[in-house]
Amino acid sequence: MQSATWQVHMTDSDVFIRPVSGRAHVSFDGAEIGSSLNALELHQPGAPVRIYFPRDDIQPGILELSETRGTDPVLGEIHYSTIKTLTATGPDQAWFHPEPPAEFADLTDLIAFSGDRIEHRFSEV
Repeated sequence: MQSATWQVHMTDSDVFIRPVSGRAHVSFDGAEIGSSLNALELHQPGAPVRIYFPRDDIQPGILELSETRGTDPVLGEIHYSTIKTLTATGPDQAWFHPEPPAEFADLTDLIAFSGDRIEHRFSEV
């Protein structure tokens, strides 16, 4: 499990990660599918802030690994998953980096979400 104490990781590329302040929540199609006190924010120039969640903090059984793969110039290989609930399916709306570069090792296997039916919110602890 991830430690609750984090350092801000900065690199020469101006990409950095830091812990989310408080609890991060993620919803898909109006239903909460995860919340975490150990989520991380990824800040990357020219991109929206991405929130990464530990797998253990995501509702079990809703992610199905897809065949879609990609590459990020800074973070490396990307593996996508489809979100499947009883009422909706979100193809490739979740992803993770199985082997990010050493300076971003804290993101290993954490899951980020994006799409038209994804919402993030934050609450105080």
